[in-house]
Amino acid sequence: GFEVEQPILNSPYEEPKEHWRIVEGEIPQRIPGRRPAMYFYRPPGPAEEGGIGTAIELKLVNRIRQRLAEWRPQALKGEGGVTRTTMELLNYWRREGRSMRRFFAQLEAAETVIFLTEARSDFLQGIDIPPDDPAPHQKADGAFPLRRYAAKMATGSGKTLLMHINILQY
Repeated sequence: GFEVEQPILNSPYEEPKEHWRIVEGEIPQRIPGRRPAMYFYRPPGPAEEGGIGTAIELKLVNRIRQRLAEWRPQALKGEGGVTRTTMELLNYWRREGRSMRRFFAQLEAAETVIFLTEARSDFLQGIDIPPDDPAPHQKADGAFPLRRYAAKMATGSGKTLLMHINILQY
């Protein structure tokens, strides 16, 4: 395994400012900025000795993160396409003096769903999340396409709270 002297680099309440780059056979490096969203693909079959696979960037996730960061300050001022109620909610979640502050991952996940739903079209340019189309027999029964969003969050980062927020919000 890999060990670093200080594994936790960031506050759970703020966007990550740096991350560890760990590559087998190399000294771990502290890298400024947030780790880009990616996954490792390994072909089916027996794993190669020490092979973790090929890193595949999640370009859409990284584009959404970047646009969300541009949109957030406007949304907190009631601009960027949000309703007054949404603006009040976003500011309520971030208000000073909360007894239980929300983790950055919780806020970002909830803001992402709001962003994808309410942001002005200039923020959403190049971001396309197609709806799930029902099967023909489902359409015949009156089913319609549903837009589904997913949030990947670590254990203990507040997935259940995020689900509650989104249910109450819509």
